[in-house]
Amino acid sequence: MDLEFAARNLLNGATISVLLILLSLGLSVIYGLMKMLNMAHGEFFILGAFSVLLLMRLKIGFWLGVALAPVIMGVFGLLVYKVLFKSLYGKPTATILATWGLSMIIRQSLQITMGARPHVVENPFPGAVSLLGVQYPAYRVFIIAAGTLLILTIVWLYLRTTFGLQIRAAIHNRELTSALGINTERINTFSFVIGSALAGLAGALLAPLIPVGPLTGLSYLIKVFFVIIVGGAGSLIGTVVGGLVIGGGESLLQLFLSPLGAEIAILVLAVVLISLRPSGLVGQR
Repeated sequence: MDLEFAARNLLNGATISVLLILLSLGLSVIYGLMKMLNMAHGEFFILGAFSVLLLMRLKIGFWLGVALAPVIMGVFGLLVYKVLFKSLYGKPTATILATWGLSMIIRQSLQITMGARPHVVENPFPGAVSLLGVQYPAYRVFIIAAGTLLILTIVWLYLRTTFGLQIRAAIHNRELTSALGINTERINTFSFVIGSALAGLAGALLAPLIPVGPLTGLSYLIKVFFVIIVGGAGSLIGTVVGGLVIGGGESLLQLFLSPLGAEIAILVLAVVLISLRPSGLVGQR
């Protein structure tokens, strides 16, 4: 086996895993809290990428665009929660239908305003650095480092802070948590806003690496669901594990299979894992 090829695939797996984890964290916590799925989460992701694209066209610059994208998507997420999710609480089927309708509205709106053809965002770090014995794109190295730091920060906040404890308590037993005087509605709102902001940030960071088009978010939504289900719905640690399994596993399989074959194989593996352990690798039974 070519060691350079193996090292490059390992780094690719780290890049994909970090972005999938960032994209999945918010959705997983939202489901754990409210038992409701946001089918427009993939569109939140691609709206983050489009935010960077539009801000760059306004001569604001890529890095300021990356900083503003999660803010924009956080505000958008707050509006979606207040208008849609809050009124449909306790109605998971209605929420799926409503958010799927929202996703179609966003996709069609993007096609009308931005066109159906994908756009290209200029790479802010066009060079390469030496890592694990290979020349690897500098921007991807930045994503691995910055994304890992952000994930560790979120995990620390979730496990080591009072608000994180309140989130975990609400996921475990919402009624008891509310009876103890904890404002579960505030927890829901904050978690939805943070989840939307993380999706926007993931889209902004990934924008230079993917074709930014109206339909791009849909393909990532499918992978996000597999990440959450494999790791354990509602478990933040499970989401991290699921992201490593799906993202890292696909890159590992590409050592032996074509990219398409590796993608099919990892999805089949995910189905097998779900069949053997429906609660996920880390989720509670």
